[in-house]
Amino acid sequence: MQKIQNSRIYFIGIHVLLLILLFTSLYAYSPWIRIKVKEIIMPADKVYTIAHRGASGYAPENTIPAFELAIDMKTDYIELDIQLTKDHVPVVIHDGTVNRTTNAKGYVKDFTLEQISKFDAGSWFNEQYPMFARDKYVDLRIPTLKEVFERFGKEVDYMIEIKDPTSNSNIEALLNEEILNYDLSAHVAIHSFSEASLRRFHSINPAVPLYQIVWYDFPVYKISESYVNRLKTYAVGISPNFQKINAAYVAQAKNSGLKVFPYTVNYQVNMDKAVIWGVDGVHTNFPDRFNEVIKNNKK
Repeated sequence: MQKIQNSRIYFIGIHVLLLILLFTSLYAYSPWIRIKVKEIIMPADKVYTIAHRGASGYAPENTIPAFELAIDMKTDYIELDIQLTKDHVPVVIHDGTVNRTTNAKGYVKDFTLEQISKFDAGSWFNEQYPMFARDKYVDLRIPTLKEVFERFGKEVDYMIEIKDPTSNSNIEALLNEEILNYDLSAHVAIHSFSEASLRRFHSINPAVPLYQIVWYDFPVYKISESYVNRLKTYAVGISPNFQKINAAYVAQAKNSGLKVFPYTVNYQVNMDKAVIWGVDGVHTNFPDRFNEVIKNNKK
């Protein structure tokens, strides 16, 4: 009987040892496991919801109603894009032209504020997305940055993208002027594809956090040490296209001291992945969906 009991203890001990070895191997080679263990031992920081061009899945992008809806959905940030008009006024529009999101045609930089403020920036949405169409979206106007700041103030934080700085001369100084006018330095973050533009803004107002937007054509598993070091001279984080990154990329970026805010994450399966990977937040057209995912992952 003693012999059988000893054999049983030996059998259990071997399997416990094998399980420990298996978990150790998984921890060593799986970023996902490392992230989850870290979350259990040391809870992750807040995961931020960034409403991409407002709640643009439900309302015309970069308009006051899209921002209002995002705030109603408890977003942390409203993300918006700025370009300069011909008379150097920052207006909120994504494309370099007004063709896609208004009833007019031409480059933003070729219109004065008076001209651009007459365009219908909402009807296109009703035509393209009839399931979310609303009468109030007809004849919406392209807002100025000043109008957005006046309307929402410190009610929400802002993630502002500087678009095409080569065509928008002095845009960084004009943006900073508006931020200071409304005392919003503590409520604004800025991102851009242009490293030069972010560096210019950093030299003007180093108190505002900056994020480098990047686009990858192929799957990426890590960021080079040299690029990380370069980024950290002006930015606090990186915003990659979600479809080309993975858990290893997120783990390496965060371990290097960078925040990670991928874009644009609209499907629940990808939202779940992003939270599991340990991102600091995501850009999404559907802030209500992502808030629900964050809530469910806390259970």
